[in-house]
Amino acid sequence: MAEDTEYKKLPIEERCVHKLWKARVDGYEEAAKIFRELDDEKSPEWSKYAGLIKKMVVDSNALAQEKGLEAALIFVENSSLAGRTVGDVMSGIVQKCIAAPKAKTKELAVQVTLMYVEIEKHEAVVEELVKGMDHKNPKIVAACVAATTQAMREFGSKVIGVKQFIKKLAPLMADRDKAVRDETKQLAVESYRWIGAVMKTHIASLPQVTVKELEDEFDKVKGDRAEPTRYLKSQQEKQAKIADEAAGGAEDTYDENISPPSRKSIKKYRKQVRKEKSIFCSPKCAYPSLLDEDGEAGAEDVDPMDLIDPVDILSKMPKDFYDKLDEKKWTLRKESLDALEKLLTENPKLEAGEYGALVSALKKVITKDSNVVLVALAGKCLAMLAKGLSKRFSTYATACVPALLEKFKEKKPNVVNALREAMDAIYSSTTLEAQQEHIVEALTNKNPSVKSETALFLARALCRTQPTALNKKLIKLLTTSLVKTLNESDPTVRDSSAEALGTLMKLVSEKTLSPLLLDVDALKMAKIKECHDKAEIKIKVAAPKKEARPATAPTTKTAAVISKPTGGSTEPKAVTRPATSGARKTLKKPGIGATGGAPAATNKTTSSKGISERELTPEEIQEKADALLSADILNGLVDSNWKNRLAAMEQLLSQIPSYDAQQPGLSQTLVRTISGRKPGLKEMNFQVLKLKLDAIRCVAENFPLTAVTVDHVVNEITEKLADAKNGGAASEALSALSEATKLEHVVSKVLSFALDQKSPKVQAEAFNWINKAIVEFGFKVQPKILIEDVRKGVQSTNPTVRGAAIQLVGTMTMYMGNALMLFFDGEKPALKSQILAEFNKNLGEKPPRPVRGVVNSANFEDANEDEDGNGGASPEPMNLADLLPRVDISSQITESLLKEMSDKDWKTRNEGLTKLQVIISEAKLIKPTIGDLAPALAHRLLDSNAKIAQTALSICEQLSTAMGAGCRSHVRVLFPGFLHALGDNKSFVRAAGLNCMNSFGEQGGYKEFFENEMIADALKSGSPLLKAELWAWLAEKMPLLPPKSISKEELTSMVPHLYAHICDRNAEVRKNANEAVLAVMIHLGYEAMARALDKQKPASKKDILAALEKARPNLPVKPLPKGKQQAPIPEETKKVVRSGGGGAAAQKQIPTKTANAAGDKATTTAASRKKDEDVDTSPLLAVNNIKNQRLIDEQKMRVLKWTFTTPREEFTDLLRDQMTTANVNKALMANMFHDDFRYHLKVIEQLSEDLPNNRKALICNLDLILKWLTLRFYDTNPSVLIKGLDYLAQVFQMLVEMEYMMAENEGSSFVPHLLLKIGDPKDAVRNGVRRVLRQINLLYPFTKVFSYVMEGLKSKNARQRTECLDELTFLIENYGLGICQPSQQVALKEIARQISDRDNSVRNAALNCIVMAYFLAGEKIYKLIGQLSEKDLSMLDERIKRAKKTRKPAVPAEMPPGLKPPAQVVQQDSIEIEDAVGNGCDELPPPEEEGFPGMGILNWSISKFFLLIKRVYQKLFISIQ
Repeated sequence: MAEDTEYKKLPIEERCVHKLWKARVDGYEEAAKIFRELDDEKSPEWSKYAGLIKKMVVDSNALAQEKGLEAALIFVENSSLAGRTVGDVMSGIVQKCIAAPKAKTKELAVQVTLMYVEIEKHEAVVEELVKGMDHKNPKIVAACVAATTQAMREFGSKVIGVKQFIKKLAPLMADRDKAVRDETKQLAVESYRWIGAVMKTHIASLPQVTVKELEDEFDKVKGDRAEPTRYLKSQQEKQAKIADEAAGGAEDTYDENISPPSRKSIKKYRKQVRKEKSIFCSPKCAYPSLLDEDGEAGAEDVDPMDLIDPVDILSKMPKDFYDKLDEKKWTLRKESLDALEKLLTENPKLEAGEYGALVSALKKVITKDSNVVLVALAGKCLAMLAKGLSKRFSTYATACVPALLEKFKEKKPNVVNALREAMDAIYSSTTLEAQQEHIVEALTNKNPSVKSETALFLARALCRTQPTALNKKLIKLLTTSLVKTLNESDPTVRDSSAEALGTLMKLVSEKTLSPLLLDVDALKMAKIKECHDKAEIKIKVAAPKKEARPATAPTTKTAAVISKPTGGSTEPKAVTRPATSGARKTLKKPGIGATGGAPAATNKTTSSKGISERELTPEEIQEKADALLSADILNGLVDSNWKNRLAAMEQLLSQIPSYDAQQPGLSQTLVRTISGRKPGLKEMNFQVLKLKLDAIRCVAENFPLTAVTVDHVVNEITEKLADAKNGGAASEALSALSEATKLEHVVSKVLSFALDQKSPKVQAEAFNWINKAIVEFGFKVQPKILIEDVRKGVQSTNPTVRGAAIQLVGTMTMYMGNALMLFFDGEKPALKSQILAEFNKNLGEKPPRPVRGVVNSANFEDANEDEDGNGGASPEPMNLADLLPRVDISSQITESLLKEMSDKDWKTRNEGLTKLQVIISEAKLIKPTIGDLAPALAHRLLDSNAKIAQTALSICEQLSTAMGAGCRSHVRVLFPGFLHALGDNKSFVRAAGLNCMNSFGEQGGYKEFFENEMIADALKSGSPLLKAELWAWLAEKMPLLPPKSISKEELTSMVPHLYAHICDRNAEVRKNANEAVLAVMIHLGYEAMARALDKQKPASKKDILAALEKARPNLPVKPLPKGKQQAPIPEETKKVVRSGGGGAAAQKQIPTKTANAAGDKATTTAASRKKDEDVDTSPLLAVNNIKNQRLIDEQKMRVLKWTFTTPREEFTDLLRDQMTTANVNKALMANMFHDDFRYHLKVIEQLSEDLPNNRKALICNLDLILKWLTLRFYDTNPSVLIKGLDYLAQVFQMLVEMEYMMAENEGSSFVPHLLLKIGDPKDAVRNGVRRVLRQINLLYPFTKVFSYVMEGLKSKNARQRTECLDELTFLIENYGLGICQPSQQVALKEIARQISDRDNSVRNAALNCIVMAYFLAGEKIYKLIGQLSEKDLSMLDERIKRAKKTRKPAVPAEMPPGLKPPAQVVQQDSIEIEDAVGNGCDELPPPEEEGFPGMGILNWSISKFFLLIKRVYQKLFISIQ
C-alpha cells in the first residue's frame, strides 16, 4: 500500500507523466483543481502544464484519459496559453478520443473541441477535423463529421466556414459505411440551413437517389431560422459588457457588480443567462445586439463563388484564339468566341492573371464588329469574365465602361441584353465614383438609347450600392445630370431618368435629394416618387457606425451622472462638448442664440446662404417706394436743383436704420429707388453722389441683400471707382455688397464690366479694389476665373492697368504660392520680369487674417458642408494644377499609333513610343482621358526588350506629371507593370520602375496601389529581386501614409508573404522584409499580425515572432484624443490606509484650506467640485521631509514591504496614498494610475520636462517615483518601458552629478524589479536596464547590487540568467572579488553551477565570469568554486587557456590594502532632507541605535568616507583601463 501512495509525494507535473496510471489520474485531478482555482488567465502557473495537455488527452489508460480530458477542458476554457496547444491537442483528440469506446470520453472530446472553437481557434479545429475525415477508421470519420455538424449548429457558418469541408461531402456521401453517410447527410442538411440553395450546386454530382433524399431533407428545414446558440469569447466579452451597462435599470434581473472584462465575470454572466433562461427564452435575448450587428444568420447570403476554386483559363485557351478573332469570315470569329464561352461557363471562378489582351480583344469585337451575333456573344463573354475575376476586374473596368455605354446605341434586343449583363457584372468590380465621368458623358450623348440605357444602368447599380459609397458631390453630379435627361423629349429617356432618380432617392433618403430637385415640376416629381415607391434596394444597407457617445447626451443619463458621481469630477459636461451640428442648426434658425439688435444680421446670414429673391417690376418698385418713403424724399430725389437732391438724400440716409428688416423687398426697393430715379448713380454733383453711395452701403450693412439687387447697381458703382472724389465711397459700397452676398459674385461682375470699359482708370481701380477685398475678406474667389481676367490686365498696354494687375498677382501669391507663376510662363521676358519682381516680394509671406465677412464666410462653409462634408474646417491648399488648362490627347491616340506600339519589330515599337513622348511633351498638361493608351502601355511595360520597357516606364512617369491627380484612374492598369519592372535583372529598369511608382504616388496618392491584391500577387510570384525591392519600397512609404488609408483585407493578404520572406533564403529579401514589418504593423496592428502567426510552421514562428517583437516598441503611440489629455481625477475618499507618510508630519506641511472643509464638501455641488478639481496648478512634485517618515514606517513594518512577483491592488493603493500624503499633483496622479498606457507616457513626459527645474522635489519623492516605475515594469506596453528607462537614465545621471547616495528603501524597492527586465527579449530594453544598473553602482553600495544580481540567477528565464552573469562579470572586473556576497566562496560556487546549464549562452556567461575571477585570484579560484564535474572542469580549463592568450596585461583590480570590503559600509537607513544641494541627505540615527547619542553622526561620517574612497577607486581603475 505504501508503494501505491508513494507517487503523491511527487510534484503534480511529474505525477502527470508518471508511468503508473493511478499516479497520472491523481496528477490530472490535482491539475484540474489548480486550474479551477486560478483566476488570472495569464498566471505563470499555466505555463507549467501547457506542454502536458496533449499527453493528457492521448493517455493509454481509459480512466486516465477521461480525467485528462476533464483537466484539458478546464485548461482550454481558462488559460490564455490554450491557443498554442490547439494543433497538438486536436490531433490527439481526433486520433484517440473522438471515437473512443467510452461515451463520456467522446462527449468530453467534443466539448474540448467546441471550447477551442469558442476561444477563436476554429480554423485549426476544422482543419484537424477535415484531416480526420480522411482516416481509414470509419468510426473516426463519422465522429469528425458529427463534431463538425455540432460546431456549425452551435456557432453558425460565419465561424465554421462551409468552404473548408464542402468538397468532402460528395465522397463521404458515397462512403460504404452507413454511419459515415448518415452523419454526412446531417452535415449537409445543417449546411443547407445556413447557406441555403448554394448547397444544391455541390450535391449535383451525387447519384440521383441521394440527391432526392437530400432535397427531401432540405425541404423539411427550408423555413427554419438558423441562429447560433453559442458565441466566441470575444463576442461574449463584448455582449457581457453591453448587457452589464444595459442592466443598470434592471437590478432584479442582473447583478450590476458583474465586471465583464475579466474571465471570471464572463463565467458569472453565462451562468446568470442560463439561470434566467425562463425570462429571456432564447440566446437572442441574452445577446440582443450581437445578432443585430452580425445580421440574421439564417438570412446570410453566401456567395457560391466563395465555395469554388479559381482556375487559370489563359493557359487553356486555344492557341489560335487571337488569330481567329481577326479573321474576316464571321464564322471563324464565332468559333473563337464559342471556345471562350465554353471555357468561361465550365470555370466560373478565374485565377488572377494578365487578362488585358483578352479584354481588349473582346472590347474590340463589341465596338468594331459589324455582326450583331458576335457583339452579343462578346458581351456575354465579357460579363462572365468580369464575374469570374470579381474585384480583380477593376483593372479593366475603366477601359470597358465607356465602350459599352456607347454601344447601347445598338437596338437589337439580344445585343442590348448582353451589354446590360456585362455592365452589371463589371459594376461589381468598380464604383460609381470611379466611373462618374463616363456615366455623365453618356447621359449627354446625342443618342436617346444611350441616355436611356445609361439611366437604367444607374438605377440597377444604385440598387446594389451602399449609401456610404455616395458622397454628396457625387449625388449632386448624378442628380443634376439626370434632371437634364428628365426633361428630354423622348419618353423612354424620361422614364429611365425618373427610375434612376427614384432609386437614388430610396437609397439616400428623400430629405437628402429633395433640395436638388427644386426645379422639377410637380408632374415629373410625382413620377419620381412613384419610382421611389417601386424601387427595391437589393443589398442589406450597413447601419451607420455607432459613436462612443451621442452628440447630445440623454437628460436622464446626465442627471444620473450628476446625482451619483463616481470619482468623475472631470466627466465632460454636455454643454461644453463642441457640436458642429448644433452650430449649423443655430445658423439655420433665425433668432436662436442671437443677441440684441441682431435681426438684420440674422437675415443677412440667411441671404448669404443663397435665399433667392424675385426681381420686382418697375411698377412694384414705384408702389413700394410710395408706401415706404415720404413724398418730400421721392420728389427731392428727382429735383433738378442739386441742393434739394442733397437734402432728400440726407433725410433718407437718416431714416434707413429705422426701417423694419422683416419687410419683404425692402433692400431691393431702397437700392433701386436710389439708383433708378434719375439722375440715379449718374449724379453729376459729387456731394449727392457720395450720399447715394453711402445709402447703398448702409442698406447692405443693415438689411438682407440678394444677388438680384446687387446686379442692378454693381456696374454703375464699378464705374464710379474711377471718380477722383467718390472712388473711396464706391469701393466701400462694393465691399458692403460683397459682405452681404458673396465676394466671388461681386468680383466676377466688377471684372467683367471693368474689362469691357475703354477707360483704363476704371480697369486699374477695379484691380485695386479686388486687391484690397482679397486682403480684407481672404481668398474667397474661384482662382481659375480670377486668373484669366488678371492675365488680361497684365497684358494691357496701359501701364497703370498693368501695374495694378501685377500688384494683384503679388497679393494672390500669398494665398496660392509658387505654382502661380505657371500661369505667366508664356509672357514676354520684360513683362515676366516685372511679374517675377512683385511675385518675389510676397512669396512665402503669411496672408493677413480676414477682417470682413468672417461670420458670413463661416456660414458659407457650413452651408457648403452639406455638399462637401468638410464642415467648418480650414480650407485645404489649392491644387493649382487643376486650374491649368489641360489638353485632351485622346484624339491623337489613334489605332495606327497603338498598332505601331505593339508591332513585332522592336524598332517600330520604339518609334511608336517616341511619337507618344512627343505628343505628351507638346501638350504639357493633359486630361486623364487617353482612350486605350493605358492597356497598350501596360503591355510595353512587360516588353522583353529592356530599353523598350525603360522607355515605357519613362512615358508613364511623364504621364503622371502631365495628368496630375487624374493619373490615379490608370493605376490599376499600369501598376502591375511597375511591380514587374522591380524584378528585372537590369538595374536601370528597376530604378525606372521605382521612379514611376513614386511619381504616381506623389501625383495621385498611394491608395489605389493597395487595391485588388496587386502587391500580394507580385510578392507571391515575383523574383527575389522584386521581393527585395518591393519590401524596401513598402518599408519607406507605408509609414508615411495616413492611418486607415489601406484596407485591412489588402494588408491581411500581404502578411503571409511577409512572414514567408522573413525566413527567405535570399539575404536581401530577409533584410528588407524585416524592415517592412514595422510599416505593415503601423497600419494593421500588432495583435492582428500575431494572430496570423497561427498559420505558420513551427520552425519559422520563432524568427517571425522575434521580428514582430523587435518592431513593436517602434510603433507610433496613438495620441490621446483632444479634450482627454488629462485622466479623470478621482474623488477623495475617507478610506484610512497606513500610507507611511506620517500623518502628523503631513498635517504640519500641508495646510488645509478651511477648518470646516468636511462641511463645505458636503454642501458643494457636483458641478463646483468638478470645476475645482479640473485644474491643479500645484507643482508636479512637492518639496517636503516626509520621505524620512516613510523609511521609518517601512523599517518598523507599519506598511507593506515593496516586494512582490506580481503587483497586487494593495501595493497600488499604498503608493497612491503615499503620493497623496506627499502632496503629489492630483492631475499627475490621475494619469499615473489610469489604465491607458498613453497617460503613463504623458506622465513620463511631464516628469522629464520637470526634472531640470525641480531637482530638490524629485529627491524628496525619489522613492515614490521609483516605486511607480517598478509597477510599469510589469505592464506589457514596450513604449512605456523604454521611455521609463530613458527617464531613469536622466534621473540617475543627475543624481550622480549631485553625488547623491540612495537610501536603503530606494534601492531595495527598485533594483530587484529592475533586474526582472534585464532578460527582456527586446534589445532596447536590455540596453536601457544595463545603462541604469551602471549608474546605480555609483549611487548605491555595489555589494547590495551584487546580492540582487545573484538572486537573478534563480530565474527560469535563460536570457535573464545570461545577462545577470554578464553583470556579475562586470562587477567583479571593476570592484574585485571583495564585492562577492555573502562570501566569495558561496557566490563563486553559485556562479560555477551555471556552467552545467542547458542553455549555451548561460554556460558561456558563467565561464566568462569565473575566468574573470581567475585573473583576479589565480589558482585559488579552483578552491573557491568547489567540486565541478569533469566535463564542466575541462570546459573551464579550456576557456582559461584561451583567455590567457588573448588577455592584455593589466594591473589587477584588487581592493586597496587596509580598505574594508564595501559590505562593511554602514548603510544609511533613514534620511531627512533639508537642502537638495550636495548629496541631498542628512543622516538620522538608525532605529536600533537611538539610545546612543552621537552614533548617527558617526555612521554618517563612515558612510561619507567610504563613498569618497569608492569614487577615488573607480576613477583610478578607469584611468588604468
